[in-house]
Amino acid sequence: LLCSFWYTTSALSSNTGKTILNQWNHPVTLTIIQFAFVAGYCLLFMSPFIQFAKLRPPTGAILRSTLPMGMFQVGGHMFSSIAISKIPVSTVHTIKALSPLFTVAAYAMLFGVKYSPRTYFSLVPLIIGVMLACTFESASNPTGLLCAFGSALVFVSSNIFFKKIMPSGSQTSSHKLDKLNLLFYSSAMAFALMIPIWCFTDLPLLAADSAQHPTRGHEAPHSIPYYFFMNGTVHFAQNIIAFVILSSTSPVTYSIASLIKRVAVICIAIVWFNQNVHPMQGLGIGMTFLGLYMYNTAKSDVERGENKMRRVEATRDMMLP
Repeated sequence: LLCSFWYTTSALSSNTGKTILNQWNHPVTLTIIQFAFVAGYCLLFMSPFIQFAKLRPPTGAILRSTLPMGMFQVGGHMFSSIAISKIPVSTVHTIKALSPLFTVAAYAMLFGVKYSPRTYFSLVPLIIGVMLACTFESASNPTGLLCAFGSALVFVSSNIFFKKIMPSGSQTSSHKLDKLNLLFYSSAMAFALMIPIWCFTDLPLLAADSAQHPTRGHEAPHSIPYYFFMNGTVHFAQNIIAFVILSSTSPVTYSIASLIKRVAVICIAIVWFNQNVHPMQGLGIGMTFLGLYMYNTAKSDVERGENKMRRVEATRDMMLP
């Protein structure tokens, strides 16, 4: 049941964002409003009236630990919003499905992790599938494709950064935050970091065009403020449900749930926007699903290689004078 809510909120977050950008093409503004909604909802649920958790007062350690999270969120979400404004949601999420390729390549090249042939073989249908799915978008909107790739790279980089550079050790345990506090501080930090970017990019455009909301594509049945409220609400729900699932299931179960979520979001987006899918694109999306499934079955080899690398690094650290 929780997973179905996760899939639904993820799909609604992407699709309502696309609906907003179809009518009002300001992706940076959409991104900063999303961060504001998430931080606002966190404060609401930590308020004395609800108090699911108690707001931790900001400390230097908390701000230092959440600053990198905020920076990665800014890059990842901003690239994602720009991509969604230019190419279909299904194409954006198909490109994001290349995350396993970027992860394996980064660990292999940067940290010398060796993977089994089964892992590398699982990446072949993934690469071919994404190439086929993007065939008809590459000529029409290369900027959208590049931003989708950029978003995937940023999120993969953030995962590697927090696994390799900022391990959860005894030095950070006293500053460990619960889910709501972590989500609040990372989103608030991202919102603060977005302010100068927004002032430089979207603010001049909004000032020059404040009264006009140009439309393209199909007309939406509801107003833009309604979709902003819906988008911010489901964006918060998507984040908090992901935290809950991650903390209450094993990594393998979470990985399978993430795989199904990616498939669900792509399929729902195609139906939502009544998107015409060329047979070649359909084949590419199908091969991407197959590649994700094959990678998921080979994930034990991936984790074994990464754990081996961490043991080697730990041994090396103990040997240092």
